[in-house]
Amino acid sequence: MKNNPSIRGRPRSFDQERALDAAMELFWHAGFDAATYDVLEQATGQRRQSLVYAFGDKQALFHAALKRYAETRVEAVCKGLESSPVAKAGIRHVLDDWLKDARRKRRRGCLMVMTAGELGPRDPAAAQIIEAARRKLVAAFARALHTAREQGDLATGPDVMAVSEMLVAAGDGALLHARSGGAVKAAEHSLNAVFDLLFQRPR
Repeated sequence: MKNNPSIRGRPRSFDQERALDAAMELFWHAGFDAATYDVLEQATGQRRQSLVYAFGDKQALFHAALKRYAETRVEAVCKGLESSPVAKAGIRHVLDDWLKDARRKRRRGCLMVMTAGELGPRDPAAAQIIEAARRKLVAAFARALHTAREQGDLATGPDVMAVSEMLVAAGDGALLHARSGGAVKAAEHSLNAVFDLLFQRPR
């Protein structure tokens, strides 16, 4: 029984999941270039050979971690937008979550935003992961804004897709500045201002 590969396979798969989560946390904190194999070994508890066997080279591991982060974050935003019967409250909830990211000291900001800034066009696969996540975020915000308009909380004028793009861009900018310079207050002011502009009611 001890040599049955089907029994050994389950804990190996679980360890790989943990290793991927640990790698994601490291990339989020340090970025791609600074996350050397020595640091990855310390963070994941896995040897370099094991990481390469499980995920491929460092870039492939990074892509897997980035994809997990993107999927997790998009799912969290969608749940945040859909969890409240009042769409305006759901949007406020998401912005507050982004501000929590801005306040973190160890992994401040957003892994997708910092990756776009660090790697840019030199990593097309990462760019595709980020763009796919961005499109999902924009679509989720558009649905929430459409509901907010039906509920009478959003003015009839702005195009919801354009406003959704603006919200995502504002969040990206706020998190990028918080990451690069620790400008948490600026992030709070900018996201709060965007929310107030969208939902302030005429006197």
